[in-house]
Amino acid sequence: MLDIMKSLSRNQKNDVPLLVIYSLVGNDVCNGHPDTLDHMTTVEEMEKNVLTTLTYLDTVLPKGSHVLTTGLANGSFLYELLHDRIHPFGRVGTPISYTQIYDYLSCLQISPCNGWMTSNATLRVLTTQRAMDLSAAIRNVSYSYKSTQYDIEYLDFPFDDVIQEWIAQGGEPWQLIESVDGFHINQYGHAIVSDVLWKWLQKNKPQWLPLINPHNADIERVFKDQGGY
Repeated sequence: MLDIMKSLSRNQKNDVPLLVIYSLVGNDVCNGHPDTLDHMTTVEEMEKNVLTTLTYLDTVLPKGSHVLTTGLANGSFLYELLHDRIHPFGRVGTPISYTQIYDYLSCLQISPCNGWMTSNATLRVLTTQRAMDLSAAIRNVSYSYKSTQYDIEYLDFPFDDVIQEWIAQGGEPWQLIESVDGFHINQYGHAIVSDVLWKWLQKNKPQWLPLINPHNADIERVFKDQGGY
């Protein structure tokens, strides 16, 4: 994030305020190292990194901007939802479960997340605890930092709400996970995360949402329907 943040550049005097969502999701606890816990971000590192990022945003965001920080996602649901299901590789021939795929990736040292994509229950618990500790660090820095350019709010990553929304639509939670990698959420998941965040903003921070662009009709007239792109 310390490198990515520098890709955000604005003219503080002439540009309109921004709504920035700062969401790390899981990279700070996910890695492919056998000694995965030793390669996770520590609470002290997280506090320093968040403070550095928020301070940088103060130098680039136009006055009146808004920043929403979120906690890490609880990746323990990956094993809970998928462990006894058959991976796409095992749908033809010998059945192969996600548990077997997870352990195979760990054996090859190419797992994207040894802490959660594992049959080791103790390791999953320790990874979840680290994610919770890092989320608390993000929350604490978010509320203690005094910005001159923007206001800020913190939100626990709302995956429980995402799952409940999907169930209400008639789906099953495992359907929100990309079937091949068994790790990231798929397009259904991304769409519902967006809906949940938008509804949260409408309810809790309606003043953060900008007015509808008065030139939308002109844009459609000039560029026509480009299929959502």
